[in-house]
Amino acid sequence: MKNTFLILIGMLLTQSSMAQQEQVIPPSNGTVASLEKNLLFYADRKFTVTQSGSAQLPVHRLFDGNMEPVYTENGINPSNPYVLLIENLPSNHTQRGAWIGWSTRYFQAKRFKVEISESGSNQWKIVADVSNYDKSYYITPVIGTFVNKIRFTVYETVQDQNILGLSEFFFIHPEATQAYDNLFVKYNSNGFVGIGTNNPQEELSVKGKIRAHEIKVETSNWPDYVFKPEYQLPSLTETEKFIKENGHLPEIPKASEVEANGLSLGEINNLMMKKIEELTLHLIEQQKQIKVLENKLESK
Repeated sequence: MKNTFLILIGMLLTQSSMAQQEQVIPPSNGTVASLEKNLLFYADRKFTVTQSGSAQLPVHRLFDGNMEPVYTENGINPSNPYVLLIENLPSNHTQRGAWIGWSTRYFQAKRFKVEISESGSNQWKIVADVSNYDKSYYITPVIGTFVNKIRFTVYETVQDQNILGLSEFFFIHPEATQAYDNLFVKYNSNGFVGIGTNNPQEELSVKGKIRAHEIKVETSNWPDYVFKPEYQLPSLTETEKFIKENGHLPEIPKASEVEANGLSLGEINNLMMKKIEELTLHLIEQQKQIKVLENKLESK
């Protein structure tokens, strides 16, 4: 039964890594979980992730869900092994089933160790100490505990120069993650997040509507400088001339630019407030002129 289970997992991991997706089916205890329950998705942004030893990997690629393999630039020195340390995990009990593992396409770990540190303890507990391993996947259960830290140590790989390859390092923890968390967003190689788009161009790109009770935009250089004596207020004649020649207000982007590039809320609010303040000064001046004319008419 155990061998059949491992073979099944291996087939699933190998096939799905080519499709940039993975599914893991734990033992038949009435529970089914997959990488949608991976607590370590973007672990480098949510937790504390460090590496040490004689080799390094691009850490963010180990947790981005793309299942694309990365490799160390040099071989691992067994006396100074590669160590991946993940700390500050949430304190959720693993109940009857949680699973730690990894997958790769080539150059898998041959001799390695997986350890956990339980919440409230500074001691390391070995959950796997493996030698002469030759498969491109690995998974081990972690049952009935609170996992605060995970340490993955690699001493030797199947590659003759001891180069290590990894596609994804995961911790499937159904009690700590909600189903389909993060599956409706797209993360690119820069860590930009897209909702409704596969090509996010900013830290957050949304193709669709956003509803919120309040949106606060941080900005600088708020245009109260318009009210300072040294500010050169453009005349209405100058503004009229600019509009006739360009078809839009000075400093305000034209329609084609907005349609192509969108608007920065902080920048456009600054510009709009600047124009409001300029108009206010013009209105004040006009009101003064009107008052002078009224006084002249009343004196006649």
